[in-house]
Amino acid sequence: MNKILPAAGLAALVLAATACSSSSSSTHATGSSSATHAATTGTESMTGQVTGAAAVTGTNGPTVPLTLTGPVATTSAFTPPGGTSTHSVVTFKTPDGNLVVAAVAPGANQNPALNAKTCAMAQTIHATYVVNGAKSTGKFAGATGKGTATFSFAATAPKLASGKCNDSENAQPLAKGAIVIFTASGPLTLKS
Repeated sequence: MNKILPAAGLAALVLAATACSSSSSSTHATGSSSATHAATTGTESMTGQVTGAAAVTGTNGPTVPLTLTGPVATTSAFTPPGGTSTHSVVTFKTPDGNLVVAAVAPGANQNPALNAKTCAMAQTIHATYVVNGAKSTGKFAGATGKGTATFSFAATAPKLASGKCNDSENAQPLAKGAIVIFTASGPLTLKS
């Protein structure tokens, strides 16, 4: 069962959103003339969810469509990276450029908790991320920021002929009632 979520959700998700919703400006003087440069800083939020069959598909986990709000209001998608690493680099491709973050998700390689009586399974992974402005592109090029992300998964494990929950690594969670939710937010400063 761990093929669907453990690293699925968090390894990268962990790293998600940033942008800005407010702005500040600073003035720099050179000789007798002065120039004003406005840097945009604010809180970027990234949210998305999938349900049903979309929540239990994918080699590494489901692809979650995302809405970004803040200084860069746009869209993206999150697909968990492969592997069981708790450190990951994630690229959020958007119509406004790529947002690249380095994330740390200490619980990314843990298996979902399983209720042996009902076969309900759930997992929530928390992560922190730092924006890599040097690798980001478009509106995100040169950006700085950091934040937190959460990846939550809930589904029901199939039952064996014996009536026990099938918790094997190859068991496919049931689509009915399955849900994946991804949220991330943090301050982001766009290069002026």
